[in-house]
Amino acid sequence: MIPQPPKGFNLLKVLGPGLVWSASAIGVSELVFATRSGALFGYLLLWAPVVSLGMKYAIFELVGRYTIATGENVLIAFAQVEIDCKLFKLKTGWIITLFWIVFIASVSGMAGIALSVGSCIYGLVPAISMEMATVCSIVTVGIILFAGSYHTLEKISRVLIFIMIVFLVYALIETAPDPVAMADGLIPQAPFHTLRELVPLLGWTGAGAIGVVWYSLWIEGSKRGKADSSIDTDEDKSRIKKWITINQIDLTVNTVITALLTVLFLVAGAVILYPRGIVPRGEQLGLQISHIAGESFGKTGEIVFLVGIFGTLFSTLLANIDGLCRVASNSVWYQRRKDKDVKLRYYRLFVFIYVVCTALFAVVFPAPVILLQISAIIDTVFLPLVIGLGIYICRRHLPTIYRPGKILTITAVASALFFTFFIGLFIWAVIMKVNFSM
Repeated sequence: MIPQPPKGFNLLKVLGPGLVWSASAIGVSELVFATRSGALFGYLLLWAPVVSLGMKYAIFELVGRYTIATGENVLIAFAQVEIDCKLFKLKTGWIITLFWIVFIASVSGMAGIALSVGSCIYGLVPAISMEMATVCSIVTVGIILFAGSYHTLEKISRVLIFIMIVFLVYALIETAPDPVAMADGLIPQAPFHTLRELVPLLGWTGAGAIGVVWYSLWIEGSKRGKADSSIDTDEDKSRIKKWITINQIDLTVNTVITALLTVLFLVAGAVILYPRGIVPRGEQLGLQISHIAGESFGKTGEIVFLVGIFGTLFSTLLANIDGLCRVASNSVWYQRRKDKDVKLRYYRLFVFIYVVCTALFAVVFPAPVILLQISAIIDTVFLPLVIGLGIYICRRHLPTIYRPGKILTITAVASALFFTFFIGLFIWAVIMKVNFSM
């Protein structure tokens, strides 16, 4: 029997997978590129993160819908898709190879996030060196994930999201952005000289291809919808539809939170840095913004900015490492397919390996910003493919009553085309030798 979906204020208790996704979505990419865009161009590119998240909503809704209705995460569903055409043939499991590439490349990105977390801790407690703070943050994440579960991750994400929302309200009050200039910035415009910042900002706001899979895995972990139950009656079918609606509410609320926080970083760059002609660089960006905020708003402002940025980055580090290790453990579980095999055993193994590798990378390469960007590019290139696969499995494998409607399907197709255009724009810009911030 499918569990009864909550009603009224109890809905707040199930805002889980969306919260974890929001916690993972705001990270170094948004902090670096949104803030840099504001510092370089003021409010000119304010529309970019809003459009990007709007486009990505459709694919997250599709994978959430699929997992709720089937109890299966989309990594397993994608792995069973074969491609057979005149030019080439891809057997089942080919998508897992692509995700292994992202998994390996992501170590440098997580090291960059950990260094940024370490710089915030150092700003708050100068007695602790940045290197020590970085390693401690990585080890803390490892302990939480190794000893905990999805529900532990969800509870911590709630706290970190609360910190980010408090930071958002405080920052908006203190910075007092110009509403007219913000409204003008929400009108899409892309002068050629902004391209080097616009392309990364569009592509990396929210999450890339592997983030879509994480979201499905978190829904599976939350036991939302079918999970391990069976659908036997019409009442069960009705409950599944209600869970899909609840998931849409969860996703919508947290998409708005993610958009507001990303916009906030861009506004902070426009208000605090743009008038000074300062363009922040590297993993100490959060520390730089906080110091400048302190000059404008006093010591309290500096501390609030540091704590807010710390909460933002630590939540990203925690949720991203969890998502990456879930993908790896599910991949191994699918490829081995042994009786009574337990995913948790693989998950904990990958948490240990990933934490050790990330800590070593952070110590050996103290400023891996370029490698962070390269790993993000690899992830973004796969995004249209993942959107296409999401549309395919929902239209082909879901029962008719759970399939997405025409509007959602058309939006997902438009999203795939949008990001395909973006990738083509990026390739064209590279050929034309546009100076991307890499």
